[in-house]
Amino acid sequence: MSSSGYARGTDGSHHWYWVAAIPGAFVLWVATLAWLALAASFEAFSFGARVVELSMVALGIPFAFLTAYFPVAVYRDANYVNRTSGKWAPEPMRQALVALAGLVVLVAVGAVLLVLRFPVSPVVPIIAGFVASVPFAVYYLRKRGRYVGVPSAPWT
Repeated sequence: MSSSGYARGTDGSHHWYWVAAIPGAFVLWVATLAWLALAASFEAFSFGARVVELSMVALGIPFAFLTAYFPVAVYRDANYVNRTSGKWAPEPMRQALVALAGLVVLVAVGAVLLVLRFPVSPVVPIIAGFVASVPFAVYYLRKRGRYVGVPSAPWT
């Protein structure tokens, strides 16, 4: 046994990295928005009101992928933790169903916008679904860090 609370080896779960990518990408996106807003304040750049859409040029596909893969990553990691940790036994299916909320929001917002024919950018559903995934990702990582020891962070 290692000091982190689970046996190290080749069968260790690295799916929590994908879970951690959700809040990490969110922080990166907020920093990108801040940078673009600062750049937009200079008159040399004329993209002002399109800052959010411009940020999605680089992050739209990764956000969509992370939102779609998030329930799978949570399920696989919770299954690993459930089998190996004596301190915390999350139910993998329940954790994955909660993680599925972001994908449900993405599809629902997209469907509503499509049905109502709102003249909005297609990035809105991607942003809504991704942002809906962030709170559970942070919660899951905090709980995993507290009981399993990985990831260890200042919040644990």
